[in-house]
Amino acid sequence: MSQTIKKAAVIGAGSMGAGIAAHMANAGIEVLLLDMSTDGATHGERSARARAGVETQLKRRGFMRPEFAERVTAGNTEDDLARLGEVDWVVEAIFENLEAKRELYARLEEHLAPEALLTSNTSTIPLAQLVEGMPATRRERFAITHFFNPPRVMRLVELVSGADTSEDTLATLRRACERQLGKVALDCRDTPGFIANRVGNLWMAAGARIALDSGVVPELADATFGRQFGIPRTGIFGLFDYIGLQLVPPIWASLTAALPASDAYHRYPIVDDPLFKGLLERGLTGRTGPSGIYRGRDEVIGEGFEYRQRQPIEDPAAAKKTALEVMETASPGGRFARETYLATLRYCIDTAAEICDTVDGIDVAMELGYAWKQGPFRLADSIGLEWLRAAFAEQPEGVPALLEAAITAGGFYPGPGKVLRADGQVADVAAREGVVTVAELAGRPDTRVVAENAAGRVLLLVGGVGIFNLATPMNSLNAEAFDLIQRTVVEGPSWGVKALVIASDEARAFSAGANLGTLVEAAETGDDAAVEVLMRRGSTTLRELRKAPFPVVAAVRGVALGGGMELLLACDKTVIHAESRLGFPERVVGLYPAWCGTVRTLERLYRHGAEDPVRAAFGLIAAADQRAPFDLQALGVLGEEDRIVLSVDHVIGDAVELASSLADGYAPPSDGEVPVWTSSTLLIDTIDVSEMSETDMAILTALASVYTIEGAETVGVDTLAEREVDRCVPLLLRPENLERARHMAATRKALRN
Repeated sequence: MSQTIKKAAVIGAGSMGAGIAAHMANAGIEVLLLDMSTDGATHGERSARARAGVETQLKRRGFMRPEFAERVTAGNTEDDLARLGEVDWVVEAIFENLEAKRELYARLEEHLAPEALLTSNTSTIPLAQLVEGMPATRRERFAITHFFNPPRVMRLVELVSGADTSEDTLATLRRACERQLGKVALDCRDTPGFIANRVGNLWMAAGARIALDSGVVPELADATFGRQFGIPRTGIFGLFDYIGLQLVPPIWASLTAALPASDAYHRYPIVDDPLFKGLLERGLTGRTGPSGIYRGRDEVIGEGFEYRQRQPIEDPAAAKKTALEVMETASPGGRFARETYLATLRYCIDTAAEICDTVDGIDVAMELGYAWKQGPFRLADSIGLEWLRAAFAEQPEGVPALLEAAITAGGFYPGPGKVLRADGQVADVAAREGVVTVAELAGRPDTRVVAENAAGRVLLLVGGVGIFNLATPMNSLNAEAFDLIQRTVVEGPSWGVKALVIASDEARAFSAGANLGTLVEAAETGDDAAVEVLMRRGSTTLRELRKAPFPVVAAVRGVALGGGMELLLACDKTVIHAESRLGFPERVVGLYPAWCGTVRTLERLYRHGAEDPVRAAFGLIAAADQRAPFDLQALGVLGEEDRIVLSVDHVIGDAVELASSLADGYAPPSDGEVPVWTSSTLLIDTIDVSEMSETDMAILTALASVYTIEGAETVGVDTLAEREVDRCVPLLLRPENLERARHMAATRKALRN
């Protein structure tokens, strides 16, 4: 059975190694970071390289909270190898030299616990070569875990096993990478470059070579093989700058040397190209140097290695909206994009049987390792396979057999949950442990839709867990959403609901808050009664949800802002992706959170033992910013009832499991008293208002009045909730505040009036 990693070590404190260590610390793992010893009389002096790695990660925000760096202990490979006996997993992340790695493994062996796992972060050296001479017992617990840089951000980890790697080792590593570190562990074969770099580097080389040979300037190449193909805004040449041109010789030369002469890498040489060689000779390595192919936003390398102004993009292909439209454009940019994509797709087809079982392995690698919105095969389906067949038929190599198989099957992805194997047969998409979507839950034969309206639906799973699934834009809250919430609270038990999860497959937002258009319409009438009805409806609904007869769990991904944050705070427990963004932006919209946001924030801060909870709640809401879950946990808004996870893909599954575990013996919480402001100092004077406008001050004055009650130290939650609504209604009716709300609804931008 796979184990949970509690202690780990990373050897090699460069950008990648220190980044891996930082992200392990984000996951709550205690980490020993080692690098070569430097001269010095003390342990700290000899561990300078590792300490520098930690400092670099602090500057680069590799740690989700600065104090997480305390989970990393800096050391060196002369003094601290004996400490490796305490760790569950050692990641080797030293430079790409086979002999150096083998020598290190031999040194480690006498110190590692028998059950410890050892992996390499190599991206170029075959596993079979790494384990030569390694004891059989260690080979069983050895694998490659290839992270992508920066490790906190990039979700892909390529997991490569050897002939002797045990299933338990793979299970433990997969669970650690996916559940603890929040990655997608992609099983790869022990082939050159594995999957992502094998395909990604070919795409970059082919694009660069085709552009250079056809006279297409870098800015045109990046403009035509860019957003239309779902490629990051760097494009191809910008990506070379981003990763660092100094990596071109070792990486591309290594892959070319490892592959047979028949491989397409040999048709797109770039290592000895005058452009790349000339840039390196001048120290122009991209973001790791003073400049590269590009210098800033406005300049690009020209003849004689002098920078010139970017040329205006007049090629008609750059103005097209889709990849197909670009490739059908008879222009230099259109022809370049067509040739580059066809070369990339043909390479994926030619190598698929060598590097993966099913074509989605290549797509996942490119989507997560190179940030393509769609991998090459998903993109092929969207472009149209018949068009691609006609395009390939014009080439000397003809139409690839795998493309013909895809056409026969109905696509590289012939249907929901189906994918084409590398041999042309249709297979099921492999399931990942613990990963579910609302769509998948809804598609189960034993799932029932028990309620539905224009705003969403309620699904009932076997076992009694209900899924409250919003279907509004960005899961915004409107009158129909409130209708469905209230109906679910009242009728849910009769439907068989024993616990409820609020979840959707919209990864961008748990809920972006109130439907601003509805608020603006009500305020524009000037009818305070109409505005009050709307505001009180939200407050009443979320109070009812808080007292539902069953536990409610929020599955939070993306943003939970304004009313969305208030919805989160109304739940018993939450499962929150660590990179979500939470907060109350209401001040920039012309009001403050009046659907119990001020109340629940104060209540949680008070319950979690925050110092001066009223002042903390006021300051948070006044700031009107977005914060990360770990930041709100440190403040006290989130507590033990809020589970912060690093895997965005496991949020829904974890929330369903958590809700199910809470169902038996559940009793709704009872609202008690919360403190209010009684200090002689005005609450508004506890924050910096020097840059606040008159409109801001009106909002903050009203908010302060909610929290300030003379002659009382505490007040009931419902009483405070009523004050919250009463003081918010006049705000929205102020012309300046309404102007803010109207501007935001129309433009999605803040008006600082």
